[in-house]
Amino acid sequence: MTAAAVIDLRRVRPSRLAAKLRSEDGVGLIELLSALLVLNVGIFATLGAFTSAATTIRRASHISTAAAIADKEMETLRNTAYSNLPTTTQTTDPWLNSPDGRSYKVQVTPSSGAQTATGSTAVKVMQVQVSDDADGNKILVTSTSTFSRCTQAGVGGSDPASTACQN
Repeated sequence: MTAAAVIDLRRVRPSRLAAKLRSEDGVGLIELLSALLVLNVGIFATLGAFTSAATTIRRASHISTAAAIADKEMETLRNTAYSNLPTTTQTTDPWLNSPDGRSYKVQVTPSSGAQTATGSTAVKVMQVQVSDDADGNKILVTSTSTFSRCTQAGVGGSDPASTACQN
């Protein structure tokens, strides 16, 4: 005798509900909907990444322009005789001729000090600060350089024979 005869599976008919549950009708539609859901999640994540990247690039461009402006102002100071360097804070608001057409505020702040490591006691520390005029004067770049009366040669303002340079 076979196992099928003992269990008598050949004669058992599934009920209509069980047959509908085992049926694969509509499974393709469910698979399609779940695939579309996964695809949409991927597309929206990619769009979010592009938006974030565009914002980051725009911000980097803004800061790079501010750094270029600070460098230009610092080079202007380096080409100035020591005696002609500003002694009070100077502000240029708005800074004209920015490459990106935005409005920047440039502030040059001098401070006197002593630099004993190289022997010179007559120095000026110049700080150039560039801020965003349109964003509540948010500081974008700060650049600092030291100017010595003894070493600023070639611009007509050095004074190496000065007593301050002999220390």
